[in-house]
Amino acid sequence: MLFVINLFQIKRKMKTSIYYISLLFTIIISTSTFSQSSDWFLLPDGLGLSNQLEYSYNVDNKIEIFENWLTLDYNKNIFSAGLRFEAFQPNDPDPSISRGKVRYADIAYKYFAVDIGDVEEGLNITVGNFYKLFGRGLILKSYEDRNIRVDNNLLGVKVEANYLSFTLAALSGSASNSINERQDIIHAVDLQYNGFDFVKLGTTFASNQPEIDGTARTTLASARIQPTIWNFDGYAEYGIKSNKDIQSQIFKDDEWKIGEAFYGSLNFYYDMFSIVGEYKYYDNYAFTSNDGTIFYNTAPSLRKEYTYQLLNRHPSPLDQSNEEGYSLEANFNLSDATSFIANYGITQTLPASSYYQRVNNFSLPITTQLKEVYLQATHNWDESFTTIAAFGYNEELSTNTKNFTPILENKFYFDDINTIKVVLEHQQTENLSTDEKYYDDVIAIEYLRSPNFNVSVVTEIQTKEPEAGKTVRKVWSFIQFGYKLGNHSDLSLLIGSRQAGNICIGGICRYEPAFQGIEFKILTRL
Repeated sequence: MLFVINLFQIKRKMKTSIYYISLLFTIIISTSTFSQSSDWFLLPDGLGLSNQLEYSYNVDNKIEIFENWLTLDYNKNIFSAGLRFEAFQPNDPDPSISRGKVRYADIAYKYFAVDIGDVEEGLNITVGNFYKLFGRGLILKSYEDRNIRVDNNLLGVKVEANYLSFTLAALSGSASNSINERQDIIHAVDLQYNGFDFVKLGTTFASNQPEIDGTARTTLASARIQPTIWNFDGYAEYGIKSNKDIQSQIFKDDEWKIGEAFYGSLNFYYDMFSIVGEYKYYDNYAFTSNDGTIFYNTAPSLRKEYTYQLLNRHPSPLDQSNEEGYSLEANFNLSDATSFIANYGITQTLPASSYYQRVNNFSLPITTQLKEVYLQATHNWDESFTTIAAFGYNEELSTNTKNFTPILENKFYFDDINTIKVVLEHQQTENLSTDEKYYDDVIAIEYLRSPNFNVSVVTEIQTKEPEAGKTVRKVWSFIQFGYKLGNHSDLSLLIGSRQAGNICIGGICRYEPAFQGIEFKILTRL
């Protein structure tokens, strides 16, 4: 990695004092945390603090990114309040992530709440910014995930009440759009009954209030049931969507629905065996702001989350308007030393008779968006050696590829403190559009000294043959250090290069361009 030599010769000139102030603050907090075993540094009762800092410098394109989130929370009796100070200089270059915050420093999240009563009979009122999830997110999922840079928090009022086995939540708020303006307003209410031992019942209603006068509201409603019988746990939710403009303009008032959705899951556990089945049907059910830049709902994607690098290389983003599919996963523990996992999932587009195609005047055939198979076997040879063998296969429509991925992972436990992990991944890819075939290999070696230190070296080699007899290889490699500073601070330093790719969680994806440089992260919680 010759670029490392040049990397340390680069003069990192920060463009404003925001970076220096935030970095200095983080170092002070982290150093204090390291010495927290003594009594000289103690936060006041009820006060909580967390700070997350991320800094990277890309040598290739000379891009410097700094991001910092500082959160303060305070609780006193029935009252609580908090704020989050964000500083971006600049923020992620992807406009869908930066939301107009190219250089930004402000209190982006603040709230005040009153909590009266208890869990059985109580009332909570929150004013300011807040997050909320109803059911499994079929109608409303307001949340933050910094790994994929999702933050659709609402600014407004939220009321939650519990009484006689009923739980009621009502809210009214607005989320930031792509230029960091809050325009559309969403109103939502959710009611759940918990009075039965074997089943929970709930219903949700939500509508948006567009800023543009004369534009009809979009309204969603759903009903759900969560039964628990013997070794079975289930969940089912059905929802409908309506909009008077579309009903009159597209369907000539012959239909009162413009979309519908269903999600169901069933878990079965017995002794050493378990199986989980899920089904989804999302027909024109995306719930967005008037300009389409905010998603209020994020339904279950039924996409398996992988811990291995190459299995995530060809993701399939969630489409809440045009999906039908199912997923099955079985787990079997043959013994205390041996276990197996088998997973199969498929997602297809909807037929021409669907609301989605009729609303958009399409007439397209059903196609497979995603088909995936995953098999894994784990065996503990003894207390000091564990092997994991896995195999993944997927067909993915957005990149139109077919991928075969065998994986071998070995863990060597020298004692309770020292561990070495070696992961070998190989992926054979076929591009169905061009008939091109190529393969990637990844080797990752990690040393862990529990609980304070770890270091890993990761190398990826991609081999292609764009022309017969001409082989082209590309290599990416990085070394990453991790260290726990005191009881509440985690530091991470990455030096090297990595291939461009997507980070996907729950079907929501964030594209990361190719990177060569240095990346530093520190997370502090007090």
